[in-house]
Amino acid sequence: MGVRIITDSAADFDLAVAKRRRVAVVPMTVQFGGASFVAGKMLTNEVFYRLLQEGKENPSTSQPAPAAFHRLFEEAKAAGDQVVAILLSASLSGTLQSAVIAKEMCEYEDIHLVDSRSATAGIQILVNYACKLRDSGLPAGAIAEELERMKEKVRVFAVIDTLEYLRRGGRVTALQAGLGTVTKLKPTVSVQDGGVSIVGKSFGTAAAVKQLLKLLEAHPVDDDYPSYFLYTDDKSREELLLPRLRELGRLPQRLHYCAVGPTIGTHVGPGALGLAYVERED
Repeated sequence: MGVRIITDSAADFDLAVAKRRRVAVVPMTVQFGGASFVAGKMLTNEVFYRLLQEGKENPSTSQPAPAAFHRLFEEAKAAGDQVVAILLSASLSGTLQSAVIAKEMCEYEDIHLVDSRSATAGIQILVNYACKLRDSGLPAGAIAEELERMKEKVRVFAVIDTLEYLRRGGRVTALQAGLGTVTKLKPTVSVQDGGVSIVGKSFGTAAAVKQLLKLLEAHPVDDDYPSYFLYTDDKSREELLLPRLRELGRLPQRLHYCAVGPTIGTHVGPGALGLAYVERED
């Protein structure tokens, strides 16, 4: 009996890496007007951010249908394998509910669903930990229990370039977004309590990065786990953050890169940068 690990495309996994780690990725759908795209397959990040900037309305993302999970669950059931599915926060999407419906349809108890309460590389951290536990021989139920504890320590902080995309998504008012444009206000956001929240606002990018550094100092990185530099459309924005962390002696030792895809990119827009990691317990 083996353990199968499943996630969704909101984890922003490189599909080649997911395949190498034996992780099944269930794709979400992105709609731009009347056109629908499968995230990670029909729609690259480069094209997504171009369309996002060209359009006046925000795209929408649709959770996978229960059938997408049901097929994977039935395959595991037929093979006698256990399943751990680590999915996008239920506060951001109905993806978890689709998996719940699929599990009920499958009538198989060895399926364990984990609400990551996170997004993008925050989910990846949990998935990678699940793979490590699987490879050590832990059964699915024990893996799910460990993930429930781990997810409380996952942190995602980012600086975004404009309030415009949060306005389009209804998270700030048009007046707030307009004021932000005039004053060059740069919000700092966090994925916390399962949702995307504004945790600070600064005048200019330099001040916003300084605020991000303070958050990272208050919530230090645990180098026992991998960390991820997050970026939307421009990887070179690492130069705004990583050299500062290096100067302060706080650059994560196990640092990777994660390109933020449509699920969170829809809300934060181009020009965002941040860090996803596990917080150290002092």
